Order: sequence, then structure tokens, then C-alpha cells
Amino acid sequence: MVIRAVVFDIGGVLEITPDLGVHRLWETRLGLPDGEILERMRDVWQDGSIGTITLDDVHEALRDRLGLDDQKLAQYMADLWREYLGTANTELIEYGRRLRPRYRTGIVSNSFVGAREREQAAYGFEDLVEEIVIRTRPGSASLILAFTRLSAPA
Repeated sequence: MVIRAVVFDIGGVLEITPDLGVHRLWETRLGLPDGEILERMRDVWQDGSIGTITLDDVHEALRDRLGLDDQKLAQYMADLWREYLGTANTELIEYGRRLRPRYRTGIVSNSFVGAREREQAAYGFEDLVEEIVIRTRPGSASLILAFTRLSAPA
């Protein structure tokens, strides 16, 4: 078998994303019990992870469900994005750069709504690979799409 393409994931792979405790920190600040933010926002986090809502919808839900004013919303989102984006896995990113042009390269990810723009600004993933497929639901269809775009058998 000849390898023609290499596909990466983002969260936990190209980005090192440890749990920084953002939700617990904010639950403490807001006087909420442990796990309450997840409980109130579960459907929003799910919908945002598959792209069925906008970032404005997320912000509206945070205002409505957690009582955040504009200043607290901005602070919460800054903390959340810091945790979500993590830090660059520089060793793997450099490895990915060295693969081209010998191999076709791509990314398949289920990035949260609004993340792709932030990931591009922080890490330049669009310059790293030829194709990026943001999947809207779990499964192999996204991988097949990525390999099809890279003209490599899945």
C-alpha cells in the first residue's frame, strides 16, 4: 500500500488542549454549583460542535442562561477560547509542514462554531494543509470526503 495523503485532527492533536478548569472557575464566580454550566448549556455546546447554531446564538444563550452582561460574556469567552485553542503542538505541526509536497495533507475536525477563524489566526492551519474538512457529525463520511478531496483512496 502506498501512502499518498496524511490527515490530522486539531483538538488534542495539532493543538494541545488541557482542561484549564474554565467552567469550574466561572461556576465559582457566578455562585453556581459544580457542573451547572454544562447542565444549562449542554444543548448549546452540542449544537455549536456540529455547526447548527451561530456564535451569536451561543452568546445569546450565555447571556440568557447564565445572566452574563457584555463585559462578563467577553471575559468568559476569552477564557473559553484560551482553553479551547490550547497551545500549538509545534513538533507535529513542523512534521506536517515537512510532508509537503511529497504527500497530500489535510485536516478533519469537529471544531466548535467560530473556532476555525481563531485557529487560523493563532496557528495558520490553512497554510499547513491543502484541505480542511469540518465535520458536522461523528463518523467516517468526513474522512472519506477529505481523502476524496485529496484524491487518495480512503
